[in-house]
Amino acid sequence: MTKIFSIQTSSSGVTLNPVSVDPNVLSDGYSSLVSFQVDNNQVLYAYNNTTKLTDVYLTTDTAPYLNKVVTGSADLNLYEWEILRAFTLGNKSYLMGYESKGGNLGFYEVASDYSLSKPYVFMNQRSWPTQNFTEVTPFVCVGLLYVLCYDNIKGTVAIFSLDVISSSTGGIPPLNMLNVWYHQWAKGWNCFAFFQLGLSNFFFKINKAKLNVNIDHILDNPTVGSVEIGSYLQALLPNAMDVSISSIIPWVNGEPYLATFDGKSFDINIYRIHSDCQGWTNLNTTNASTINQMKSFMIAETSYILLY
Repeated sequence: MTKIFSIQTSSSGVTLNPVSVDPNVLSDGYSSLVSFQVDNNQVLYAYNNTTKLTDVYLTTDTAPYLNKVVTGSADLNLYEWEILRAFTLGNKSYLMGYESKGGNLGFYEVASDYSLSKPYVFMNQRSWPTQNFTEVTPFVCVGLLYVLCYDNIKGTVAIFSLDVISSSTGGIPPLNMLNVWYHQWAKGWNCFAFFQLGLSNFFFKINKAKLNVNIDHILDNPTVGSVEIGSYLQALLPNAMDVSISSIIPWVNGEPYLATFDGKSFDINIYRIHSDCQGWTNLNTTNASTINQMKSFMIAETSYILLY
């Protein structure tokens, strides 16, 4: 079941307006969805880590909203990727996959026809191992690309740099990954949502093992890690224990808007995060059916949420 809502400002906050998308437009069985831009087109890569096949959909702001442009690609069949992310580096679009058992991170350059290059694969087993991460997210800091990784079972957290090198062979992207920070956090953090304020990086997260809701700041020198800006904010999020998915909504002028999905009530809540990162304002609560994934994107200055 697929639903898409457009998000509009209103006198009371924001409204979520359902668009008339075919509820069966996305096939069953996708383990990861990632939405990003390729050559100014908004696309959705839909990956099944059982079949290791990928479908690609062109996302538009008019009916039918999702158009399948690639069916059953095997470009991502190297591993059973558990996490997919996308980013831009050197004006090129990349797709990143992560496989926790082996600790493999694969980086694919995306072509204009939505095909993928052979991957640059990085992993490490000693000193700063890359196995068993539950959160893996790329971010840009002072124009440079980094990847933050976290293991919610052991509490291990790491930041890696990702740089372009002079050349590569065999169709593999010319990339190099290095560990720049390795640390220990509390166990149990999940529902991460990364955003920027003033070009600095922040992230929202929830700890359900020992209830805590935080907003952290990744320092502008990522080699020294992050600091908590807002901590123990759960009084502002009474349903924190029931939140199963969170997502930052891209917004005009870069303001941080947060969407959460409550797995108990099936409510989607939209919040505007305050500029001091000490809290947020609820702008809308909309009931939806049970979902496994929630993705946010923007087309022509209109924000959307896709539910799957």
